[in-house]
Amino acid sequence: MVAVIEGKEEAGGAQYIEFTVHRSPDDPNLVLGSWRFAHGDRTIDQSKPGASIVMEFHFAVDCADQHGIPFVWVNDPEELFPPWERR
Repeated sequence: MVAVIEGKEEAGGAQYIEFTVHRSPDDPNLVLGSWRFAHGDRTIDQSKPGASIVMEFHFAVDCADQHGIPFVWVNDPEELFPPWERR
């Protein structure tokens, strides 16, 4: 089971996938999410252009679950993607 955390310090020393929330550079009203899971220099999986933030969030959590990563850190300093929208 993957836990979603609001601060990377909550992971302790455990591995996590960082899910970064940001505004689109082309449309400031559009909120995007990006993430990447790598092993060394090799990218295992990552966000895809054009996908909704909710879809990308679910992909990141799914990837973490498949690879035994216990946490997904939602890095959202502007609070653009609140917890109730992540379901």
